Amino acid sequence: MKDDWNNEKAQPHWKTDFSVDWDQTSYITRREFTRFLTLSSAALGVGTTLIAVAGMGKRPQEHHVRKELGSVDQIKHGSQMAFKYPDDGLPALLVRHEDGSFSAFSQKCPHLGCHVFYEEHSKKLECPCHEGFFDAKTGEVLAGPPQRGLSRIDLEVQDGKIYAIGGGGE
Repeated sequence: MKDDWNNEKAQPHWKTDFSVDWDQTSYITRREFTRFLTLSSAALGVGTTLIAVAGMGKRPQEHHVRKELGSVDQIKHGSQMAFKYPDDGLPALLVRHEDGSFSAFSQKCPHLGCHVFYEEHSKKLECPCHEGFFDAKTGEVLAGPPQRGLSRIDLEVQDGKIYAIGGGGE
């Protein structure tokens, strides 16, 4: 009696026409696998290095736009005024202190981007989201989760008008 598994007639017709040993075609040697890992790692390293080097190229120049904020007489001592600087999409805050001096900062809290406001009774800038407090004259962190102070906007007073002249970036 002949073994059926060894008989060509027992196999389907397509297997005899397309005889491919599937075990040998999907087998990868250790050497091939190691070479693949090495080349992939090298390509990843070169790619990330190129991206980092490209990012170190030209830094965007900080454009200092001079923007009139209003008359000095319009802003009362111990009050605040919201404005947009340097672009219309970036909220900022101007504070006039009791001594008559001015300070201005980006209104976005560096912690999570909530809008800060001037608290007149405490004379501090406050972030209502997580109770972060900033010095109203310097923008430095006084309390809360923010790790850095507010972005300062440079001001200039000329001919009774107050101007934002630079800073305030993200």
